[in-house]
Amino acid sequence: MKSFKFFALAALAAAMVISCDKTDPREEESTFEIGVAQENNSISLNIVPSNTAAEYVAGLVIEDEYPGEEGLTAWIEQRVAEGTDVPFSGNWSGLFSDLFWHTKYYAYVAQIYEGKVVGTPDVKEQLVYRPYVEFAPEGAVIAPIAVSDNGQWVVGNFNDGTSPVSYIYDVRRDKLTTVEGVLFYDVADDGTAYGKDLMVPIIYKDGEITTVTAPSGAMETGFYGVTPDGSVAVGYSMDEMWNNNAVIYENGTLGNLTGTDLNGKTPAGIVAKGIGSNGNIAGYLIDYDTFAEVGCLWTGAAHTFDLFPKDMMVWNQDLLDGGGAFEKRYGDLEIKISPDGRYLAGYVYITESWEYMPQFAYVYDTETKNMYEISDDAYSGWRPCAVTSDGVLFLANVSMGISDQPYVYDISTGSVQTFAEYASAKYGYDPEGVNIQGSVLAVSEDASVIVGNYADDSAFYTTIYFMPR
Repeated sequence: MKSFKFFALAALAAAMVISCDKTDPREEESTFEIGVAQENNSISLNIVPSNTAAEYVAGLVIEDEYPGEEGLTAWIEQRVAEGTDVPFSGNWSGLFSDLFWHTKYYAYVAQIYEGKVVGTPDVKEQLVYRPYVEFAPEGAVIAPIAVSDNGQWVVGNFNDGTSPVSYIYDVRRDKLTTVEGVLFYDVADDGTAYGKDLMVPIIYKDGEITTVTAPSGAMETGFYGVTPDGSVAVGYSMDEMWNNNAVIYENGTLGNLTGTDLNGKTPAGIVAKGIGSNGNIAGYLIDYDTFAEVGCLWTGAAHTFDLFPKDMMVWNQDLLDGGGAFEKRYGDLEIKISPDGRYLAGYVYITESWEYMPQFAYVYDTETKNMYEISDDAYSGWRPCAVTSDGVLFLANVSMGISDQPYVYDISTGSVQTFAEYASAKYGYDPEGVNIQGSVLAVSEDASVIVGNYADDSAFYTTIYFMPR
C-alpha cells in the first residue's frame, strides 16, 4: 500500500508540475493588424489579433491627453484598473465620431493579462483635417487678421454695416463666434483674443471681455499682438496730440516701448505691430525730420530697441531735384513678423527720380541680419501679407484689396511663384475642385494652417488651407 501511495503521490505531483508549466493561451503574446481610416471628422478602427484568445484593449486618444510612448503602458493599465478600458478578445471594429477637426489622434492597442500590458502597445497616428475650409457665413463680409501659433484659432473683423464687430473661429470645433463692439487683432494658443474697443485695450476669453486701463490722457489704445502663451501683448496708444506711442502689457502692467529715429531723436510716432514666440517685437516709427515710416524692432526680455534699417538707408541730397531723399527706405505701417519672431517683412521704397519710385517687399532675418529684397519690376507694388518661421513670404499682387491668387516669395531661392505651385511642390497639396485665390494673411507656427480670404461677386469669404503635418 505504501508503495502504491508513493507512486500515486509522485504521479500527482508530476501532473501538477506539467500543469504549472502550461502557458495560459491568453498570456501568449499577440500581434495586431490595425486599420485606421478617417472620413470627415470620424475615425474608424479595425483590429485583427494573431492570438484570438488574447484579451486586449483599444481606443483613441486626442493629442492633448496622449501620455507619450514612455507613459503609455502605465496610462493604459490605469484605465483598465478604473474600468475605463475593458479587455475583450477576437476581431474588433469601432467608429469614433464628432471629433475635433485638424487635430492629431492616437489609436492604441494593448494586450492585457491579469490587468497588466503584455509587450509594447501598438500606436498609430491619424490627423483629422480638411484640405480646404470656407468658414464665412454666406453673404457675410469677414476678413481674417491672425491665427494662433498652434493653428487652433482665427480672429478677424466681421462687417455687419453698423458698429465694430469681430469674430473668433474655433478651428477644431468649426465654430464661428461674433463679438460686437470690439476689434480683435491677435489670439493666443488657448483662444484668448486681444484687441480694442473704441478707446481701450481688451482681452476676450470664453465670452467675457476684460478691459485694460489705458494710459492717462490717451484717446485710444489697443493690442496688435500677443505671444502664444498670452504672457506679453503689444500695441499702441494715441495721445491727445494724435501721436502714437508703442505699448507693452506684461505681468498685468501696461507700459511703453521706446526708441529713437534715424537721427537719434524721439520719433513723431512709434507703434508695436506684432510679437513672436521668441519675444521679438516688430513695429514702425515715423522719423521726426522727414516723417518717413521706418521699420523697427525690440528684442529679448529687456525689449532692446533696434532700428534695423538705419545702416541700410542712405540719404541722397541730389535726388528729387535737389530736395533730397533716401535711396532706399525700409518702412510700411503694416510690418509683419513671423510666428517665431525671427523674420520681419515690409516694403522697401526705392527712390531714383520723381518719375520712378517703385516699392518692393522685403524679408529681414533678425538672426543673420540679412535683408532679402524682391527687385524685379514685375513685382513692384505687391503687398507683403504674412511671413512664415522659415522666411517664406506670402504676397498679394495688389497694394490694397484682394489678390487674384496668393503668391509666394521664398528667400532660399529668391523666386516668386503662385501659392498653388508652392503648396504642390512643398506639401503635395492639390485639393480637387478648389480654386486657390485671394490673399494669404496669416500662418500658424508650423505653417500647417494658412488663413486667407477671397472675394466673389457678392462678398468676402474667409478660407483656411490646411497643410498636412
